[in-house]
Amino acid sequence: MQALADDIVIVIGSTLLMLLVSSFVVVFIFIHRSQYNKHLKEKEEIKNAFEQEILKAQLEMQEQTLHTLSQEIHDNIGQVLSLAKLNLNTILLADDNPAAPKINTTKELVGKAIQDLRNLSKSLNTDHISQKKLSEALQLELDMIGKTGVFKTSLHVEGTEEPFDPQKQLILYRMVQEALQNIIKHAKAGCIWVELKYLPEGLELRIQDDGTGFDLAALQNPDVKEKGTGLGNMYHRARLLGADLSIQSQLGKGTLTQLSLPIKR
Repeated sequence: MQALADDIVIVIGSTLLMLLVSSFVVVFIFIHRSQYNKHLKEKEEIKNAFEQEILKAQLEMQEQTLHTLSQEIHDNIGQVLSLAKLNLNTILLADDNPAAPKINTTKELVGKAIQDLRNLSKSLNTDHISQKKLSEALQLELDMIGKTGVFKTSLHVEGTEEPFDPQKQLILYRMVQEALQNIIKHAKAGCIWVELKYLPEGLELRIQDDGTGFDLAALQNPDVKEKGTGLGNMYHRARLLGADLSIQSQLGKGTLTQLSLPIKR
């Protein structure tokens, strides 16, 4: 009887010991896995922060280049054309002179070139863009495209437009410029529609054209950088903004670019 009791004690003790050891192993594994996951998360955060800093530096360099170009256009090319127009205005010809219509047409062309260069200078100037509402800056860009006579453009704004972080607005504006340049270069479109929708939770942007479209299957990877499309730049900028970017396109059915940007009030 005593032997049976001793066996029971041994069994109970062994069971408790095994449970204790098992519990220790489980806790150890849980702690180790938590630390490992934390390490992976920190590593990913460091990587993302590093990539964002690189992208910010690249964008700052690009903006500085564009700002310098804007100043050159305004100060040099614009001044030369203004002097050319002034010289043309000093040429006095009789109405029946055969050269008079050509001189007047040249004056108009130079005047148009001066205005177009001013608009281009504004679209490149970082300060000018940041001081305007996003809708105003986009309207200026679309007006420039529309003046070519090749495209019909329209901008629709829904909701109450409120200013947000100037740097984010600048990055968003450059994204739209990139999308518009893609349409101009590749889409063979006739119409371009841009829509801004201001919602309580953020901003939704749509850019659509009626062009030839393209095969999107080969461009699903956000990190792809196909030469000439600029899609890689758009995805990188979207990541920097913390925005969701989607592009839908079919051959013969145009392209739709949509961006959803949360805005902290």
